[in-house]
Order: sequence, then structure tokens, then C-alpha cells
Amino acid sequence: MTPAEELSALYEQWRRLTQSEGQAIEAASWTQVEQYQAAKARLQPRITEVSQRLEAPAHARQFRAVVEGLMELERRNSALLQRQRRAAEQHQQELDRTSRNLRQIHKSYLPSARSHWQSYS
Repeated sequence: MTPAEELSALYEQWRRLTQSEGQAIEAASWTQVEQYQAAKARLQPRITEVSQRLEAPAHARQFRAVVEGLMELERRNSALLQRQRRAAEQHQQELDRTSRNLRQIHKSYLPSARSHWQSYS
């Protein structure tokens, strides 16, 4: 396999991992997201190594569209991740608000400690 063919296969593997990562982000399957990110981290040194064996100008021209497509997938995943994060933050705020409301309701049904002690004097 030539370096160009090998790099093409590696980029294809990166594309599949990134697409799967996006699906995992949409499903909020964080364990899977972590696994896909780890797999891409293991793939990165191999891509770098094979890229260095190619002539730089030829490599840039030949794989420009592929790399741009991969970058677009990464941007999409980043946007998905930000949406999930905002949704989680909103959910946390709602839970905090509900917790405060429940504490206030709970307090309204409990006799105050001061009036309780006054009844013993």
C-alpha cells in the first residue's frame, strides 16, 4: 500500500469515528464519546507519520477536500457538544430552582424552632 493509499484509509477511519462520535453526542452516550475520542487520539500519530512520508505540496493538494470534510465533521460535533452542554446546564438550573422551592415549602410546614422552645418556658 502506498503512503497515499494508507493515508486515505486512515482519513476514512477518522471520518467513520467522527460520525459515530457525533451520533454518541446526540444520544448523550458519554462513555461512547470518550471511546471514539480515544480511538481518534490513537489514530493521530499514525496519520502524522504517514503524512510526513508524502511530499508536502502533493499531499496538500490531494487531500485538501478530505481534510476540509473532516474539519467540518469536527465542527459539527463541537456544535452538538455545545448544545448538549447548554441543555445540561439549563436542566441543572431547573433542578436547583425546584430544590429551592421544595426547601421553602418544607420550611412552611415545619414549626419554627424558636416557637417550639418558647412553649417550654
